[in-house]
Formats: sequence, C-alpha cells, structure tokens
Amino acid sequence: MSSIDNIINILRSSARQQYNSKQIDATNEIVENNVRTLFEQDYGCHYISNANGELSINYPRRILVPVVDKWSIVQTAKIQSSVDIRDLCVRSCFARCRSRLVAPAIFIEGRYICRSATLSSWGEIYPRFSMDLLIDAASRHSVPPTGNTDETLNDIEQPQQRSVFDKLRGADIDLLKIFDIGSIVNLMVQEKNLLFGLKITATEKSDKYDRYRIFQLISLPYPGCEHFREVAAQKYNSEFILHDWSVSKNAAILEVPNHLSSCVDTDWSTWRSWSTIHLTQNYMQLLLRHLEKDKRGILIHCLSGWDRTPLFISLLRLSLWADCAIHQSLTVEEIIYLTLAYDWYLFGHNLQERLAHGEEILYFTFMVLPHLIDDRFIFRPSMTPRQHVTTEINDMNHLDNSMNDIPRNLPQSHCVKIEQDTKKVREEKLLAVFHVFHTCYRNIVPENSTMLNNRPLASVMTRKIKDFLIKK
Repeated sequence: MSSIDNIINILRSSARQQYNSKQIDATNEIVENNVRTLFEQDYGCHYISNANGELSINYPRRILVPVVDKWSIVQTAKIQSSVDIRDLCVRSCFARCRSRLVAPAIFIEGRYICRSATLSSWGEIYPRFSMDLLIDAASRHSVPPTGNTDETLNDIEQPQQRSVFDKLRGADIDLLKIFDIGSIVNLMVQEKNLLFGLKITATEKSDKYDRYRIFQLISLPYPGCEHFREVAAQKYNSEFILHDWSVSKNAAILEVPNHLSSCVDTDWSTWRSWSTIHLTQNYMQLLLRHLEKDKRGILIHCLSGWDRTPLFISLLRLSLWADCAIHQSLTVEEIIYLTLAYDWYLFGHNLQERLAHGEEILYFTFMVLPHLIDDRFIFRPSMTPRQHVTTEINDMNHLDNSMNDIPRNLPQSHCVKIEQDTKKVREEKLLAVFHVFHTCYRNIVPENSTMLNNRPLASVMTRKIKDFLIKK
C-alpha cells in the first residue's frame, strides 16, 4: 500500500469514528503500529500503557515518550526507565477535563512540547468519583463528599474538597515536573467553563490556591471549533474572518510576558482585531521564539484538548520538521500520516462530529501552511550538537491521475545541511504537505459533501441548547 493510500485511509477512519482505546480492532492496531514505527525511525522511546483506556479512553493505547533523539550527539535518555511515569498518570488523570492528562507530543533539543485538556473543577470531578476511583486516584485516602451540593459543584473548595484538589493537582504538577515543563500555554477563550450554571473546568490561573505559580502562564485566546464553521462557509478566506470577542463567555485576555511578546514584531494590544490567519501566525511566531529562548518544555492546551490543541501541536510538528529540527528521516507523506494519526486521530479528535457540524478545523490546519513559510517562522536551533541530515522531498511522480493539481516542478530530492538554504527547503516541504493533504482530504470529503452540515436534528438542537445555557 502506498503512502498516499495510508493518508487516505487514516482520514477515512477518522471520518467514520472517534478513536476509543477500549475498541480494539484491526484498523486501530495498524494505525498504532504505524505511528510507533515512524517515531522510532528518529527517536528512542518509552511507552505509557493505556491499553484499555484506564488513563483516558480518547488517548492512544500506548502513549509515546521520546527520550533520545537519534540525530543528536547527546544520547543520554531524557527520562530514565526507572522513573514510574505511569503511576503519576494514574494519580493525576482526574485533574484535567475528560481525563486528558499531560502527555508528551513533540521532543525537540531535549525538551518536550506536551498536550492536555484544561483543569477539572469540582463540577466535573465529583460526578466521576466513586469511592474506588477516589481511593485509587487520591493516594488511597477516602474523601467524603460535602453536605452542601450547590457549593460543592461550584468549586468553593471546602476542606474535604481541597484535600482532593491538593492530591490531584499535586500529581498533575509532579507530572509536569517529570517532563520539565516551564510554561503552560492556554488557548481557551474563557477563564472557566459553565454547564447548566455549574463550574466544570478552569484554567491554571484561576486555581484558588495558586498551585501553578511555579510555571510561566501564557494566555493565547484562540477561537473554538464553532468558529471554523464560519471559516469553511467563507471558503477559507480567513484573511478577512474575525472572531466575535464581544460575546460574554469570551472573557479571557491575552497575557504574554514582555520578554516573549517583544520577540514578535506586532502590536499585541490589537489582537482582538486580527483575522484568523493573522492570529495563527502571531501565536506560531511566539511559540517558536519561546522554544528558541527557553530551555524548558511547554504544555499547550485548550478546553477539551482535541481541537485547538492538536491544531497548534500539528502546526508545530510540521513547521519544526520543515526546518529539519525533528523527525528528520520522514518524508512528506510520512509526516502527514504521523500528524493525522497521532496528533489528531489517536488523541481523540472527533472528525466525524466536526464534519457533521461543518467545523473543518482539521482542514484549516493544513490550509494555513502557505501562510507559515517565510523566515518569520523558521526555528533557529541552539548550539546543541546535531548530526547533518539528508532531507528528502518525495518524488511526486508516483501520485495517480486524480492528483493532477499537485505541482510537478518540485525537485526530486534535496541533500542539504541544516545551515544551507533553510528558507527554500522549508517552503518547498510545507507546500508539498499542503498539496498532498488537500488532495487526499478532498478524496474523502469533497467540497459541498453531504458529510458537511448534514446534522441530525437532535444533534443541532443539543448544540443550540447547550450554547444557550452557557450564554445564560
């Protein structure tokens, strides 16, 4: 089976179902093995078992932890095998929304870019806690529920509740320390999430006891998946599409330390007036400059961790790959497959539902690539010794006749050193990714497809009721 067929197959699987680690079938097993093979071409890895969804049902059955970059002169493992990461994962999984705990996604120059959802508040934690789970997750100390249900669900943190938060968020912080995370980047447009008037989730900044004070907290509000319904409707002319920040629930403000914001040539005070593409460009620049300046890792998360989070994780993976900083042995088709399979499908992005609502956030991720090719987005690595690498732009002639829109004037291969012609190589690689993905995606989801906006009435009404209640 060709690499193009693999890309089409992972898109087809994603459009049919949301990944569930409890669902063991041949398709999922093939995807999981393919991802492992692609990672191991460039990295030595440890693995965190999530075989039956014990940690999170929408996380891979085997969470990859790269510990050695095979292209680096430094071959000492970042995390020693004696460290029991899984125990911390078990103890911290309820600390974050939908059990989407902190997990490494990208390994660059000995640092991790991690992903997760935002923090759970008592309104989410309490219904999910049986006594057995409480004993298992909170260091085997039972904590009885408080008598005041209204106060409990609104996260007042009574003494008993604080004991639970101390344990869960303490384990979450320990996990962040294991991955040497220095900054937490929050993409949410709200400080807290309410459902039926109850506080369900919150940001690290809103933690009442400032437990996350040891981390640099960066707030980069970014529109949720609903916004991309409008983007798709406007045929992706996102240079002209603005998000409505005046809606009351969009209470988050942009907060970036001066030493980082000064690295991007823009007026940050005007961020609410930026188009979708402009917003994405400036946030990407900021994240890349952060990676250059800070020698510790980054956690990136939105609310649920399966839409906006993979958007930026995927863009970072593709951008850093184009700069020969990560996944240096992978071809164009292989990096597309890897990011679709791992960053999106195996971490639970619900493409089926997004297509039903016309919210093509996955498609937008690849469509924005031509806007990220210039030298503002080049990652300039540290002086960490690395071997020279041969980077290949795939032979495009093997594509079938259905892919005639892919340009044929790309060179067969580029044998370059990292220092040579970085901008040209980056542009050619990202444009190749853009064209290959576009053709494969439209093979599965044609324009004006019945998959788009073909929502069951019940689904439409459920979404409208939820949106109404949240606004109220």
